[in-house]
Amino acid sequence: MARLDARCKARIPVIIMVKGHDGNLESVTSNLGLGGAFINSSLSLPENTQVKLRAPLPTGELEVDGTVLRQEQNGVAVKFLEVGQEEKSALWEYIKENIGQTVCPFCGAALKDQSARCNDCGMETHLSKEQNSEAAISGNVAEIIRHLDSEINAVNAKLMLIENDLRLFGQADTEVLHEKTYNAINDFYDFARKMESALSDNKDLLRKKQAEFRNKTDIFFSKSYFMNHARTWPKGYPGDYKLLEAIYRNIPLSEGVGYLLDSYFLSTTLANAVRTRLSWIKDMLKRELKGRQGLRVLNIASGSTRELFELAVEIKESDATFTCVDLDSDAINFVLSRLSYTDIAFQIAMRKYNALRMASHERNIKEFGLQDNIYSIGLFDYLTDDVLVRLLKELYLTLNPGGKLIASFKDCKRYETYDYHWLVDWSAFYQRTEAESRKLIDQAGIPENCVQTERDLSGVIIFYTLVRP
Repeated sequence: MARLDARCKARIPVIIMVKGHDGNLESVTSNLGLGGAFINSSLSLPENTQVKLRAPLPTGELEVDGTVLRQEQNGVAVKFLEVGQEEKSALWEYIKENIGQTVCPFCGAALKDQSARCNDCGMETHLSKEQNSEAAISGNVAEIIRHLDSEINAVNAKLMLIENDLRLFGQADTEVLHEKTYNAINDFYDFARKMESALSDNKDLLRKKQAEFRNKTDIFFSKSYFMNHARTWPKGYPGDYKLLEAIYRNIPLSEGVGYLLDSYFLSTTLANAVRTRLSWIKDMLKRELKGRQGLRVLNIASGSTRELFELAVEIKESDATFTCVDLDSDAINFVLSRLSYTDIAFQIAMRKYNALRMASHERNIKEFGLQDNIYSIGLFDYLTDDVLVRLLKELYLTLNPGGKLIASFKDCKRYETYDYHWLVDWSAFYQRTEAESRKLIDQAGIPENCVQTERDLSGVIIFYTLVRP
């Protein structure tokens, strides 16, 4: 795949400063681009080593932080980090002056003719003096980026027409208005997919463009309770208990065009999966509660604990006790307030506790005791692989013999990320396939014959039931 920054051959003296290494190293570059350089050096620098480079350019000295991408026999490839606009402009001026006309400045393939595009990578090869650092992305990528504003304007224009229809005619023809809203959003989706493909090697720029879309469409999307909540994160993180409670209720909370955008949000694949996930965990707990008396259950990142309120009768009859841990004081107070109106308040203990501290079964047993069931229906998607493997292992060891650990994961092959990366800023969860989440279970040392796998009704959520012998 072509790089997103043009490069030129360049033999420039460079001083390499390595953190933790005494003294500076002197070498020379073999090629230079907006995003990085290849440096001829016999020094062995491991991947991800942080360096600072200093090199003279005709327009002045360049100093930039970088990280080693790879070590080769004749040198190291360094990726630049956080290049300022002034440095970027100086780089671009140098690159424009030194790009040859016989090879593609993006993929390095020999140019077979004088056409404006490379036959190998399809990128535009005739770079004008007027191009700036963002335009240097060139080719199909730059063309897509240039069209972003017009695509955003089209979305806003369509939503404005819908809003005008609402003012003139009210919601007399709700079905037609819903269809128009759906089309306004999904017409942009085709463009967003092209941009995601074009910027697959430049995630930082992609996120910048996604944020630009949200900023420039906020005039309408801020009128939706759900869209605005998932864009602004009032609690400082996505998916707080208030938003999930509203998704469970499945009722638009706004008026006008905000009502229509609420309805769209509630119809998305993952919003539906949030509701079917709740139904699955409630059915599972109901079976467990009917199967035995006096269960001890630990609910991690418990949020609003809606499943427990809907099982109040079964919990009371089974004499089960639940410990619910969450880091959000508001969520805990919300649950305590609701519990005061039930007959199971004495069976539900609420604890403010950081789930990441649970990566030690000795500490878990000291804090909470051995458990018959442990479950979390939303937390694990937000944890890195290494943290998650440790946590699963230690929670499994916190179970009584015959106890069950329930771990849920989203299957990224069953939903599109468009709604959560473009329309709202809900991209903090990891995109894992079933094979990838299953591998984490194996790495946690859970015996294969102790793993049961199910899916919720939506098919998006995978539930692993890990039974301790």
